[in-house]
Amino acid sequence: MELDDTRRAILASTGHVLIEGGPGCGKTTIALLKALDALGGLEAAQRVLFLSFSRAAVRQITDRMGGLFSASARARLEVRTFHAFFLELVRSHGRLLTGRPAAFITPDRERELRADFGGDKDAWSVECQRMAAEEGRYVFDLLADTAATLLEDSSAVRGLYSSIYPLVIVDEFQDTNIDQWRAVRELSQASTVICLADPDQRIFGHLPGVDEERIAHAVAHLQPACFDLSKDNHRSPEGGLLGYANAVLHNTPLAVPDGVRTLTYVQRWGALPVEIRTHQAVIALREHLRGELGREPTLAVLATTNGLVGRISEKISVENVTARGVLPPVEHDLHWDPELAAAAGFVVASLLEWPALPREEALAKTLRAVADFYRTKFARGTAGARAKIQTIERAITALAEGKPARAKTAHALLAAYDAGLKLTGQPITDWQEARAYLRGSAELEELSKQVRMLRLLNATDTLALALTHAWDGSDAYADAAAAVRRALASDQLTLPEQNTAAVSLMSMHRSKGKEFDGVVIAEGAHHSRLLDTAWDEERIRANRRLLRVAITRARHMVVFVRPEDAVPLIPRVAKPATVPGGA
Repeated sequence: MELDDTRRAILASTGHVLIEGGPGCGKTTIALLKALDALGGLEAAQRVLFLSFSRAAVRQITDRMGGLFSASARARLEVRTFHAFFLELVRSHGRLLTGRPAAFITPDRERELRADFGGDKDAWSVECQRMAAEEGRYVFDLLADTAATLLEDSSAVRGLYSSIYPLVIVDEFQDTNIDQWRAVRELSQASTVICLADPDQRIFGHLPGVDEERIAHAVAHLQPACFDLSKDNHRSPEGGLLGYANAVLHNTPLAVPDGVRTLTYVQRWGALPVEIRTHQAVIALREHLRGELGREPTLAVLATTNGLVGRISEKISVENVTARGVLPPVEHDLHWDPELAAAAGFVVASLLEWPALPREEALAKTLRAVADFYRTKFARGTAGARAKIQTIERAITALAEGKPARAKTAHALLAAYDAGLKLTGQPITDWQEARAYLRGSAELEELSKQVRMLRLLNATDTLALALTHAWDGSDAYADAAAAVRRALASDQLTLPEQNTAAVSLMSMHRSKGKEFDGVVIAEGAHHSRLLDTAWDEERIRANRRLLRVAITRARHMVVFVRPEDAVPLIPRVAKPATVPGGA
């Protein structure tokens, strides 16, 4: 690898470092090279710590290590998500704050508990602080604050971690929130910190504690050596994608490069909807890149909302017939909402307990799981979820009092129980049998759709193993709901990211940290617009930053699928004026 003067200066630097640059500029690679250079000076028990936000980014960094590090060197570079690192720190040392061992409330359980506070954020915040202080139980959002407090208040803890990790690399530094920055700041007292940042990829500014001045804070506090790699692009140097993404970000005129194509559709009866047009785009892009690359390409379909991503997934999973021919099904992975799918899975698991439970107990348990599913939806701000929770809770109360339940969901489940559920001890077959009972009401139909996502979320093996251990040997799966809950929650912060599938579907936010040969960006005609003239300036700027991230996920080509009336992403390039009498 040939290094330019800037990269040689980065490797030669001895203190804190800030490296800025866009996607594909080589920030991660030069940081890994600096880590490799540092390993020779470490003691036997010391490690280099590389912190990032997502499992996808961790997987990508780990993959890059393969070409640079020997097996022994790889073992001495710990690539962790912030939350996995903070979870370990709090579990190990949380007793210093409360006098009792620290426990972690899984995200699905947290959402259920939060829903019972009816949207009162202040009351829920007080409850979280109470559980932490009095019970040593921590919700997801308190991990960073608690870890930072431990590092601030205990010089012994701070010294321990700095002695283990004398070099700390922080990826996507521009998106760190106040608590993550507090932790990094404390470690920087004795550890060397390298910050990797791209100010134009700050797409999580809507989250609490994320500050657009974070890079300035690092410069003021760390006084690092600063390096700018923003002019470099190693991901898509020939396709003009980074230049186009920057033009979209800044709304500046640019001739559209060959690596960017647009398919349009008309939103009217009889016209091809966005889902079918996207199906066409995926097949066309795949065939084009196969020819260009001489191999099977990796593709991503991105959209601004999970709803549109889900509808596209349903359409491309089956054969579709158009006037231009037949579109074959496209095998793909759906990077969906794992917590919502898991909540639906707990309902199915409760059904697997039915043969061993009395009627009222079985129905109450399943109805509580249904209510918890809608608590998860309520936590996401889904309209109508609170009313459904109340309806189901009334049905549970009625059953307990021996009164008839009015809810259609309760009637459907009572009929299903009375019909009898015969289980065989074969987890996958029994799961499918139980899932088929989710019918007879709109709520159960919605659950059925969501629980199917568990297959696409690569959870099948996890569920099968958990249920195998839960089988009672004759009729039912003992305490199956708890077993499935433990299985799906286990190591959810630390499990490695799955290999990139040939075709992946996800939201634009979820795509950050990933790379693909080609990207299809789908825009709906209503609630999943890319841009809208009715939006305020801040929302437009935020979506332009998000678009830049989505476009730069591609190495070779981006295809937009947009309604005909879509707002242009960049101004048109003015045509040269015609010179009178000239050629």
